[in-house]
This record gives sequence, structure tokens and C-alpha cells, in this order.
Amino acid sequence: MNRDQSPNRQSERHVPLAHSVSGERLRRYVLPSLVAAGSLGLLEIARSRYQASQVFEPTRYPLGQWDPAKEGLRYEDVEFLSEDGTKLHGWWFGHDGADMTLVYCHGNRGSIAERVEVFASLLRLKVNVFAFDYRGYGKSEGSPSEQGVFADARAAVDYAAARRDSGLRSVLLFGHSLGGAIAIDAALHRPVGGLVVQSSFTQLADMARHRHPDLPMHWICRNEFRSIEKVPRLQMPKLFIHGGSDRTVPHEHGRALFEAAAKPKDFLSIAKADHNDVHLWGSLRYFSRLIRFRRRCSHGE
Repeated sequence: MNRDQSPNRQSERHVPLAHSVSGERLRRYVLPSLVAAGSLGLLEIARSRYQASQVFEPTRYPLGQWDPAKEGLRYEDVEFLSEDGTKLHGWWFGHDGADMTLVYCHGNRGSIAERVEVFASLLRLKVNVFAFDYRGYGKSEGSPSEQGVFADARAAVDYAAARRDSGLRSVLLFGHSLGGAIAIDAALHRPVGGLVVQSSFTQLADMARHRHPDLPMHWICRNEFRSIEKVPRLQMPKLFIHGGSDRTVPHEHGRALFEAAAKPKDFLSIAKADHNDVHLWGSLRYFSRLIRFRRRCSHGE
């Protein structure tokens, strides 16, 4: 038998052709799938990193001031459960003769242990103040997520209303920065007596565009926090406050929320204030407006 016509030789002649077909299929069908899967994997990594670095930045116990009594405040440690059973922690600051309870939703960084001075100032409104930490913050259990912190705020409102046994109308929601978006969502599900939104944004995608104007970071936002779509549905009195020199959340975000909101509503702009010092720059004007707003809410106007 001729060596070139041997069975083994014939098999060898067909191998390159088989490789060619397999290679073509690999390029046409398999590689695009691998590229797509890799792209999705990179997108998920980018989403996770963006969320970790830009959205939730919790501080855990024991960092911070965990004894408000050292600042002259009378308080009570509170433990309560979120809707899914996650154990949360907060502080209750009572005020003699208060007819409303202010539920404070803080921003994305730190914990309540870094805001004792803020709570002391809010007691000037002659309200009880209930400050709590979202899941994953301070002494609260769990890990933060958009739907998780929304549920935590609803649970905080329910706790405040039940504690005084005076219903949701006795609750005044106050949200700062990311907490503004959380308070807005809570007000959508709990018809509280009033809502204060300070230094907050329209939606997270708009913040991504603001911080990264040359990159499509808004495409990878896992969290949405679409406050601009929720405020038109809120019927309780609303006060929007924003610093005119806010370098974190542009002033136009606060104005846009106010414009989109349903009546009754009001807007307070503090010209020289940045993101975290509105109460300092606003001073008497700031607290006078808050006191008038609290009275309006307590009278059901």
C-alpha cells in the first residue's frame, strides 16, 4: 500500500480542514460570547466598585462618638428590626412637650456617631429626634443596598410613630444628601406629617454624570435613587434646602427636586453654604424656617 494512501495518512490530511472549520466557528460564535461574558463581568466589577466608593461608605462601631451624654444630650439606645428582620440601632432624643418626632436619615458616609452636633441643633425645633443607622452602618447589622436602606427608613418611621402612639402624622422626616433620597422613598410609603430634604440629588445617574462628565458612569449605576420621579407623588408639606455653594451635590439638583414636587412645598437656598454646613451658614434664618415648617406640619396645614 502506498504510504500516502495509508489510513493514518488520510486522517492526517483531514486534520487541517477540521481545525480550519473549528477555528472559524470559534471566531464567529464562541469568541463573541466570551467577549460579551467578559464585558458583563467587567461591568459588574465596575458597578460593585462604583457602589462601594461612591454610594455607601459606612463607618462601623466603635469609631465615632458613641456617648451623646458627653455632649450634654439626654438619649436612649434603641434596637429595632427592619422589614426583613435585620437588627438596626438608633438613638432616641426626647424633648419635653414635643408634639412631633423628627426621624433623621443621614448621608452615605459615617454613622450617627459622627453627627451628634447635628442632633443637638435639631432639638431646637422642640421635637423628639430619632436618629438611626442603616444596615451595615454603626451598630446596625447587615450590608447596605438601595432596597435595604429604603426598608430600614420605613421601619424607623414605624418605630417612631408607634412609640408615641400618635400615628404617622406626628412624624417629620428629615433627610440629608443620600438620606434625602431615602427619606423621599419612605414618605412615598408612609404618609408622614412633613418632609425636609436637605442637600440631596435628583437621581444617582445624574450625580454620576456630574462627577464623571467624560465617562459613561451613569450606565453602570446599580443603585438608582430616583427621587425626581417620586416627589411629584408626595402630598405632605415639603421643604427643600440646599447650599448655594455645594461642591458635592449641585444646587440645581435641589432646585429641580423642588420644581418637580407636588404642592405644598417650599425652597430655602443658603448662598454661601457647602454640603455639610448649611445649618452653620444659615444660622438664625435656617432654624427659623425649620421652626415655621414644623409648626405648619404639626397643625396639619
